Amino acid sequence: MVRVSVLLGLVSTIGLACGEPDSGLTASISEGGTEPTSDTSDPTGDGPTSSTAGVPTGSDTGTGSASMTEGSETGVTPTSTTTTTGESSTDDPPDTTTTGETTDPGTTDTGETTDTGETTDTGTTTDPGETTDPDTTDTGNADCQAPAMQPPCDADTNDPFKAIGLNCSDDKSMAIPISNPVIMSPDASAWRVATHYGTAMDPMNPGSHMWGPKEGERLLVIGTGTFPALQPDGGLTEPDSFVGENVDTPNGNPDNQSDLPGVMTWQQGSNNGNGGTPGVDCDGAQDCSDTLDAQWNISPNNRANDVLYMSFDLEVPLGTHGYLFDFAYFSQEWPTWVGDSFNDMFVVWSTSESFTGNVTFINEQPLTVTALDPYMVIQPGDPLLAGTGFPDSFFDTEGAGTGWFVAKGSAVPGENFTVAISIFDMGDTALDTIGLIDHFRWDCEGCIPSEVMSCGVEPVPM
Repeated sequence: MVRVSVLLGLVSTIGLACGEPDSGLTASISEGGTEPTSDTSDPTGDGPTSSTAGVPTGSDTGTGSASMTEGSETGVTPTSTTTTTGESSTDDPPDTTTTGETTDPGTTDTGETTDTGETTDTGTTTDPGETTDPDTTDTGNADCQAPAMQPPCDADTNDPFKAIGLNCSDDKSMAIPISNPVIMSPDASAWRVATHYGTAMDPMNPGSHMWGPKEGERLLVIGTGTFPALQPDGGLTEPDSFVGENVDTPNGNPDNQSDLPGVMTWQQGSNNGNGGTPGVDCDGAQDCSDTLDAQWNISPNNRANDVLYMSFDLEVPLGTHGYLFDFAYFSQEWPTWVGDSFNDMFVVWSTSESFTGNVTFINEQPLTVTALDPYMVIQPGDPLLAGTGFPDSFFDTEGAGTGWFVAKGSAVPGENFTVAISIFDMGDTALDTIGLIDHFRWDCEGCIPSEVMSCGVEPVPM
């Protein structure tokens, strides 16, 4: 189960990130898995349709060539058949003192006694292939084939997958290719690929927007309402809240859903589907975190509305045990509807062999208005909400957000699995919730879902 501790400090100056700072370890994948397609047309023209060097682990060249029991010494020209061959290295200099009868190479030949092939040859005593091979001293990332760098490709795109760092190319050494990209959002105004969200600047990084991209030039913004067209600079700003203006006008995405969309479900999946052992004995289909059940069933009015869903399939690089991505959460339902049936959710889901279920938690709490009540630290009056539409003139005391977090999930090297993302209104079709997501990358070390404070997010100052 994912554990997190939250750094609450100064609300307006601290963002939140995972327990492992961005290391830049990202890698590519090849196609794998299946996913149904959906209507990806953009009737408004605002949103796009869905788009479609690590350390090698080859053979150790030091092993084998280091053997001193095979072959013959090519540099020795003995005069007798008593000369011992095969005991010296091919690296030996020509033997000029032995006659083969009085100074047997195996006993006194200086080429034999000081030959590094016999006494200090790294192939037999210090060769990494023999004593420090990553396979024998692996710390979790020594054999990681995730590339060290992943150039972004989102400068001039409306592609939601490229915006979060995916599918830049098929080159696995420089990108994270994906297969079966799906975005199910009939209302194309429910998401935007933007250069920034709101107008607030980052107090810890002068010149940068607080809600700007974590890599590249754009990030993905998804919501349960409708977004306006982007500003000329590509930013998504809302001086007068779209929330209040559209309080009675939900978006055109699916309503009245009795379960989460696609590969997701709110039902408990630990303990072979019986629940009670979060992160342990996943049934491979339901939520092994056991975090969504209670939040989904907080009231009898448990129906998802204005549902946006997207997914993509990945192949994990060899030696790579996890992945990371950045996210933030905002909702107009805070604080009035905390503990009520109006409990909007933002879910990122994994189908990995190591863990199936919700992978976005903060101190074991999923991303809902009720669960995140203690972490909605950017509140009305905070300048970091400038231009976000929170709060608005209609509900001028409602609406808040978290800081930035980095989620950490587990994976199995070489496997194919699906990552899915969804956001939706819960129990109503009004008051909107917004999710930001960016900078998907591989994590060589990964995490162990059953270990406390292993997976999930660990806040640190930005």
